[in-house]
Amino acid sequence: MFEKNKSDLHCHLNGSFSLEFLKQLAEKNECMDVYATYEKLRQEYLEATKEQPSSGYPKKIIDMIWGLFGLIHKMVQDLDDITQGTIAVVKNSQAKYLEIRTTPKAISGKSRDDYIDAFEAGLNATKIDATINKTAYGLLSLDRTLHSVEDAADFIQRILISPNKVLVGLDVSGNPLGKRTLFGKDLATVVTMALESNVNIAIHMGESNTDIEKQDTDAVLNALEQWKQKQPNAGKNPFFGRVRLGHCIYLTQEQQEKIHTLGLPIEVCPTCHKKLNWHLEETPHPVASVYSDINQNLVVGTDDDAIFGGSMDNEFNDFLRFFKNGNNLSRKELKTHQSQFRFEM
Repeated sequence: MFEKNKSDLHCHLNGSFSLEFLKQLAEKNECMDVYATYEKLRQEYLEATKEQPSSGYPKKIIDMIWGLFGLIHKMVQDLDDITQGTIAVVKNSQAKYLEIRTTPKAISGKSRDDYIDAFEAGLNATKIDATINKTAYGLLSLDRTLHSVEDAADFIQRILISPNKVLVGLDVSGNPLGKRTLFGKDLATVVTMALESNVNIAIHMGESNTDIEKQDTDAVLNALEQWKQKQPNAGKNPFFGRVRLGHCIYLTQEQQEKIHTLGLPIEVCPTCHKKLNWHLEETPHPVASVYSDINQNLVVGTDDDAIFGGSMDNEFNDFLRFFKNGNNLSRKELKTHQSQFRFEM
C-alpha cells in the first residue's frame, strides 16, 4: 500500500477526467455520441501504444492524442462541468496530494474570471467533503500561444486573492509547436513578475527541438538565475516550493548544466514522455542528463491520464525504472523527499 504522502504535482484538469465522469458529463450535456467516439478512440489508442517500437510510435498514432483532447473539450460545456470535474479528478486520483492545472477561458457565455471561480469552487468542495480525505490545490495555466504579459498579471492577481488560498501557482504551458504570443523577454518578465509577487510558478520547458524553444529556455533560465542571486542565503534552495520545470526533454548541454547548477526541480511524467516519443525506452531517459538519481531534484506527475493512461501508481513505478536509486531510498523516503517540491502556500 502506498503511503499517504504520495503526490501528483503535474496534473492537467481536462486531461485527467475518468471515463465514468466523462460519460456522466456526456449524458448531462446530451452528447453521448461524442463520448462513444472518445471511448472507442481511446481504446484503440491504448491498444496501439501498449508496446513502444524501438524507433517510436508513428505519426498517425501520435495524432490520435489531439483527437482525444478535442473530444474531451466538446463534452465540457459549462462552468458546472469545471467544478464537478475538479472534484471528480481529486476523487479518482491515486495520489493523496494533488496540484491541478487548468487554462481559464470564457465558456458558455461566462467570463474567464467566472471559470476561475468555478475551478476554485471545485477545489474548495474537496476540502469540506469528509469522504475525499485528500488535499488538492490549483494552478492557473498561461498559454504561451494565446496569452500575454497582461494576462499573466491578471492570473497572478487572482492567485494572490484566492479564497482559502486554493490557488497556489502559475503554470506556463501551451502547444510548443504553435505560434507564440508569449516568448523571449516577455516570457522572462512573467517569470520574474510571478516570483517577485510571491507567486509560485511551474514552467513547461524543452518540449520541442526548435530554435524558439531553446531561446525561450535560455530566457527563462537566465531570469531564474537572476532571481536566485537576489535571494538571501538561508541554506535552503530558494526554488524548492517555489519553482518547478516540466518535462525538460530537448535541452542543450549548457542548459542541462545550468538547471543542475541552479538546483531547479524537474517534473517527470514517464507515460507522457514515452507516448510522445520524447523517451524511447531502450535509451536513457533525457532528464537523466540533468539528474540521474531519484534522490536529486525530481518529482513525478501523471500529466494527462485521460489520454495516456498513466495512473499515479504506474508513473511512480516507471520513474523508479528510469532513474538510479544510489541511496536505496524506500518508497516512503522517496515520497517524503518529493514532498519538499510542493508549492508553498
